[in-house]
Amino acid sequence: RMLSDAVHFASARQDVRAQGLTAQTVETLYLRAHDLKGLGTTYEFPLITRLAASLCRLIDDPETRLSAPMFLVDAHIDAIKACVRDDIKVDTHPVGRMLAAELEGRVADYLAG
Repeated sequence: RMLSDAVHFASARQDVRAQGLTAQTVETLYLRAHDLKGLGTTYEFPLITRLAASLCRLIDDPETRLSAPMFLVDAHIDAIKACVRDDIKVDTHPVGRMLAAELEGRVADYLAG
C-alpha cells in the first residue's frame, strides 16, 4: 500500500513536470503529500510521515505555493521515493535522520524568508 501511495505521489510530480507548477498541479501534489503524511506511520514508515509533513509545510499556503523552489520540492519527493525503495522506515536510520534534518532545515530557512 505504501508503494502504491508513493507511486501516486510521484505521478503528481510528473504532472508538475509536464504541465508546470500551476494551481491545479501543486494542489494535487499537496494533497498527495498530505495523504502520505497521514499514511506513513500507519504503514510503519514514520520517516515518510516526517518527510511528507516537511513538504506540506513548504507548499501549505495556497498564496505562496507556486513560488516554492522546485529543487526543494524535488528533494522531498526523491527522499520519499528512496525511503520506499530502500525500506528506510524510521529517522533513527542514519540516512533517514540526515535527509529529514536537512530538508526540514531548508524548508525552515525558505519560510523564514
